[in-house]
Amino acid sequence: MPTDFLTLVRRDHVDLQKELTQLLDPTTPVAELRQSLDGVRLGLTAHAEAEDIVLGRFDTIAALEIQVAQARAAHLAQEGALASLVSSPPGSRTWRDCAYHLRELVGYHAAQEETYLLPALRRVAPRLYDGMAGAFATERLRQLAMLQPSAPICVIDLDALVMGRAARVS
Repeated sequence: MPTDFLTLVRRDHVDLQKELTQLLDPTTPVAELRQSLDGVRLGLTAHAEAEDIVLGRFDTIAALEIQVAQARAAHLAQEGALASLVSSPPGSRTWRDCAYHLRELVGYHAAQEETYLLPALRRVAPRLYDGMAGAFATERLRQLAMLQPSAPICVIDLDALVMGRAARVS
């Protein structure tokens, strides 16, 4: 049986919640906070963009207009909260307040989407819904491929590797 769209969306929501919860842990070192934040940024952006594109299939269906608009508005609110979080000093009180707010937005959105929007999509436009999982997974991957991580990534200096001495550079 193929993967259902709800399964993919729910996995994204759960992954985002886990990363946001780690951002709230006062014992997490700043380097890990930055990596987790980058995971949240990449995951949220790819998810929101992919979902927006896939939900575009339902733009002409009047019965779904309000629910699709609400999902898009929720993603815009999350992106705004993410911008506030990114601009806050990691580990600060402001940081934790922003992370908490973003986690609450994601949790509320997930509940609304999983309880109301996705069942409505399945009920009103079952043929369109059936193709959403593949389209979403493909688009999410495409979005991730276009994004750049902001956390430092270590790469092997190829000249040094060829010379027999592997040097790490950021």
